Order: sequence, then C-alpha cells, then structure tokens
Amino acid sequence: MAQSMTKRPMKGMLTGPVTILNWSFVRNDQPRSETCYQIALAIKDEVEDLERVGITVIHIDEAALREGLPLRKSEQASYLEWAVHSFRITNCSVEDTTQIHTHMCYSNFNDIIHSIINMDADVITIENSRSDEKLLLVFREGVKYGAGIGPGVYDIHSPKIPSTEEIAD
Repeated sequence: MAQSMTKRPMKGMLTGPVTILNWSFVRNDQPRSETCYQIALAIKDEVEDLERVGITVIHIDEAALREGLPLRKSEQASYLEWAVHSFRITNCSVEDTTQIHTHMCYSNFNDIIHSIINMDADVITIENSRSDEKLLLVFREGVKYGAGIGPGVYDIHSPKIPSTEEIAD
C-alpha cells in the first residue's frame, strides 16, 4: 500500500531472528539455534510479502546479534554460525535487485567482523554517535568489507538534539 503512494523507494523494516531470540523468553525444550531457524523462516515469509508488494529495500534489524555472543570462547563459533545462517534464511529468496539492510548497535565489532561480512547484507548501519568513529575502524582496517556502511550520527537515547553542524562533523 505505502509503496503504491510514492515513486520513491520505501524501506520495509523487520526485527531479525537473532534479535527476537535474544530479547525473548525462549522455550527450553530445544536448542536456541532451532528456535532461531524457526523464527527466521517466519521472517522469510514477511520478507517475501514485502518484496511481492514492491518493496525493494528491506531492513532486517539484528541489533542484538553481538549481545547474544556466549562468554565462553569455545561456544562463540557455533553461535555465530547459526546466527548468520538464521539471518541469511530471512532473505535467501529475494531478487538481486532487492537491497537488504541490517543494523547493529553499541557493540565492539572486532571479534565478529567476519560473521558480519558473512551475513551478506548490502548495507549495515551502526551506532556511531557515542564512539568517536572508533566503531567504524574495524570496517576500514584489516578486513575487506565491501558492503555499504551507514554510521549513526544521532543518539536516540539522548535527550540532546544535535545541531546540523554536529551531525555534519
């Protein structure tokens, strides 16, 4: 409906499966990975519905992907494998012309940058207003990150509204 009212691209927004999992009270009679795959399949249906009605930019928010990383190093690779796989399930059937966006916030990405790359999103937006651009360094140095990056310049959790100059700076 909304896309039919404008010639400009509309962005469909959905919460990603890992974020839903990490911010929910999850059943404990099966592995978290299985629950996440089930959530991903439901989101995949929503992504397909958005694409079917003409939405060509779809944002699948994974704000809590890093948040769910196990503290035990021995469990981290497995978590990241199924987390990335879950994200990719959500958008595995989109046309090449559909742009997939994601978002992560308040994280140190150094230890998960290769998993972020493996998510294969076209654009990632990250919280950057509190980090003095330190969070962007991992995307510039040491790895080949070929997707678009949208650094956040406005902290939605702050009561301070930045000036145009502060945002441009």
